[in-house]
Amino acid sequence: MPALLTGQLNLVEHLVDGNIHGTASLYACDVDDDGDLDILGASMEENTIDWWRNDGGSPLQWTRLIIASNFIQAGSVFASDLDGDSLIDVLGAARIGDEVAWWRNDGSGTVPWTKYIIRSGYDLAHEVYTCDLDMDGDADVFGAASDGNEITWWRNDGGFPVQWTEQAIDTGFTGAKSVHVADFDGDSVLDVVGAAIYANDIAWWRNGGGDPIQWTEYLISNNFWGAHRVEAIDIDLDGRVDVLGAAYFATEIAWWRNNGGNPVSWTKQTIGTAFSGACIAQGVDLDGDADMDVVATAQAGNQVAWWRNDGGSPLQWTKFVIDSLARAWPLFCCDLDQDGDMDVIAGSSWAGTNEVKWWENQGSAIAEAGQEIQRPGISITPNPSTKGVTIKYNLLSASSVSIKIYDVSGELVEVLQNGYHAPGTYTTYWDGLENNNQAPCGLYFCQMETNGCISTMKLTLLR
Repeated sequence: MPALLTGQLNLVEHLVDGNIHGTASLYACDVDDDGDLDILGASMEENTIDWWRNDGGSPLQWTRLIIASNFIQAGSVFASDLDGDSLIDVLGAARIGDEVAWWRNDGSGTVPWTKYIIRSGYDLAHEVYTCDLDMDGDADVFGAASDGNEITWWRNDGGFPVQWTEQAIDTGFTGAKSVHVADFDGDSVLDVVGAAIYANDIAWWRNGGGDPIQWTEYLISNNFWGAHRVEAIDIDLDGRVDVLGAAYFATEIAWWRNNGGNPVSWTKQTIGTAFSGACIAQGVDLDGDADMDVVATAQAGNQVAWWRNDGGSPLQWTKFVIDSLARAWPLFCCDLDQDGDMDVIAGSSWAGTNEVKWWENQGSAIAEAGQEIQRPGISITPNPSTKGVTIKYNLLSASSVSIKIYDVSGELVEVLQNGYHAPGTYTTYWDGLENNNQAPCGLYFCQMETNGCISTMKLTLLR
């Protein structure tokens, strides 16, 4: 039997910045292409898009650089290679500025940035996201406008500067707060999911193809009170993409199991309640036991917390508080220090304590045969990536080794390693190619199995 983790994780707190006001969004990626993960942020009170450059060290040291100022009530930040030059560009939404814009990474020194507006007059632009919706090899842009009640995508038409074609997905989604992309119905075409805070709705739109794309809306829930954030991820690892949500007014974290069918049917399962002002929930294997845990923030409850996935049917969850962070809102999980496990980054939002922190995951032991042993380490760099990743793994003893890449639907993409190795440190590379074609942007899983012990890490490809 695979070994099971025991006890609580050891999450060690580190300060990224203690003087940043009203952070509403965080994202981590290798901005300057130096092989480590930097942090991006959007500050509502300072009206800035920020970049904390990773200067290395132990603990990691950070230098704050401002990408954009006067971006009025900056509320969302994301990153991708939007112009196809293999450098990470930055995408942002300004809530009161009613603007969606991107900054081109011009790539020298501390990186000069050139701003390009994608859409002005986008009424209370709340969230931005990127993915190659039409699978033509470039990154498209998605937005949610709360006062405009819009879920929108902008097709990347290429060119210099990049040209965009706007296509509305829904213009009557009352209080649109969040948007994400995945293939929910298994037809190999990407669909869209969103959250609407005033309608209390979680909905998905089926991509029917065509030019412009024809969209059919299907309601997942109409009583998720104060639906604030949505994420598409296979929570139960059954090969279908599920939906994870945070409800601000219902103070709830929940997920909807994708049951398949035509149309897709959904079963709601509550993860946690009394999580006051629930803002963001992310699915991630935090404890390294090869299932999906959930990390979330509660603004009114002043909490960063995680729920351990204890298995069962329905899934059972155990809550652990990471930190009592005042006005906790922005959240991002990744292997920030690239040591083979998932770390947590979170920030204090409007009228909070002006902090961005990260918690270093130092893991927990594995109980096997009555002894405590350490899980073999695996790390992925860079992650997220636009090009491909280097996978480094450490074997404590002679072991059989299997390393496989899976997509978000649970389908095997590629076998990278399958053999027997002596103790030591090894590397392998995944170039993001499937049958000589570029794998689409999105979420993947790298699974390593050594002598019955399984480690799974989330991997994000940006195009």
